[in-house]
Amino acid sequence: MVRHEGEITPLPMQGKDIEGVMKQILIGPQDGYEGYLRVFTLAPGGHTPYHQHPWWHANYVLAGEGIVHIDGKDYPVRAGSVAYIEGGKSHNFTNTGTGPLKFICLVP
Repeated sequence: MVRHEGEITPLPMQGKDIEGVMKQILIGPQDGYEGYLRVFTLAPGGHTPYHQHPWWHANYVLAGEGIVHIDGKDYPVRAGSVAYIEGGKSHNFTNTGTGPLKFICLVP
């Protein structure tokens, strides 16, 4: 299977404490992969919900700048940053820049 990110329609995330977040699922169970490889794009001022779950996240920032909050600590991120979030840790991403914050998120 080969596809291009541009072929995958970004879908707005909706719910409590979500603001200005678009998600693309690049690879997932529908492709025979048991996890998910996703791209998130946060508008300026946008943020994901502060939440936790038992699985880990591996994230790579493609563009923009922001903060990743992990268990009450703030870590600045920008294009080229890597963030690994262990399972069970509370976390979210916030765009603090003037352009989109775009990152890859891999989960099992």
